[in-house]
Amino acid sequence: MFYSRSEIRNDCGASPSKARFLRDERRCRQRFKLWQVLLALLILSVCYILTTPGSIKPPPSDNRTAADQVRVFFTTPTLRYPDVPKRRALSPVLHGLIDDIAHARTSVEVAAFDFDLPQLVNALIQARRRGVTVRAVIDSENLVDPAVAMLTGRLQDWQVPITFDRRAPFMHNKFVVIDDAIVWTGSWNLTENCTFRNNNNAIRIKSRQIAAAYRREFDQMHAGTFGTAKRSSAPRSATRINDGSIEIYFSPQDKALPFILEQIEQTRSTLVFMAFSFTSAPIADALIDAAARGVHVEGVIEKRNAGGTGSVFALLRNRGIDVREDGNCYIMHHKVIIIDNHIVITGSYNFTSNAENTNDENLAIIRSTAIARLFLEEYARIGRQATEPTRCN
Repeated sequence: MFYSRSEIRNDCGASPSKARFLRDERRCRQRFKLWQVLLALLILSVCYILTTPGSIKPPPSDNRTAADQVRVFFTTPTLRYPDVPKRRALSPVLHGLIDDIAHARTSVEVAAFDFDLPQLVNALIQARRRGVTVRAVIDSENLVDPAVAMLTGRLQDWQVPITFDRRAPFMHNKFVVIDDAIVWTGSWNLTENCTFRNNNNAIRIKSRQIAAAYRREFDQMHAGTFGTAKRSSAPRSATRINDGSIEIYFSPQDKALPFILEQIEQTRSTLVFMAFSFTSAPIADALIDAAARGVHVEGVIEKRNAGGTGSVFALLRNRGIDVREDGNCYIMHHKVIIIDNHIVITGSYNFTSNAENTNDENLAIIRSTAIARLFLEEYARIGRQATEPTRCN
């Protein structure tokens, strides 16, 4: 780009003499070149940040607890409606998991009900090429999807051993264990829908004790043992974290329902929930009893399931509980209860009889004010979405 002499004079001031004009012109050209260099450096820096895998992460105030022992992720803040692949925002949960897999040294175990993310498959293949042991357990329910079949086939081509659960009950887990030290769990299926369309949560836990429990559960399923044939492998005592504790339960062998009911019965002031599927009469009765003794109870249930067979939506509403249908034009996929602003119940476990008695599931009861605060912020987002539903077309 070149400026005319009149433009240079206008930018740098009038020149009463030819000598001064030439001197001023040189100075302006030098300044202009300097700004060109600075602008180019700025553009290169931004491009580097945007194209470096794992370089964009949520700020610590958004999803971390002390010492980064537990990190909480939600898909909701990055969802765009309608979902258009070319306009998708970066997914912190997906990039966070890929980053952990990229740094894996010894092992990666994946237990996934559904699985169709090419980026994740590439990360697992790269880990396998580095000599990391990679294994997977996947429910066969979704193999009818060509994308799932193709991606699992790619893993098998790289000698990744996969066990498929071909029973009628679901292997409904969504967890990853890395180097026997890090666990990813929550409601997030490893799919494009759950990453870019549906409301989900994922929790990254850095704890060898908790990782060992998930590894024992994985080993049983990878060996072909599912459902009621599994042995209980979760620690019976709570695992300490920085500002609280975490208890882990696996279905169906651990019978998580009594522990959920115990937490509800001990609720003192507030209980809110987000439920993809809610057909459990015992949990519904416990919520009604809590409301009767003065606990403020409210929640959001996935719209497609609110009126389904066995849903407790109408029962709760008829008993005066503030329960709403969600407003995501895709799916609200959480399975969460937040109690007294410091207890969070979450995992793959829907509030159903199948989750308790037949499916392979995992559930965490977390006592942490910091983590509960993050889930309450997500509940507020889901509540606003229920009030102002999104549109997909």
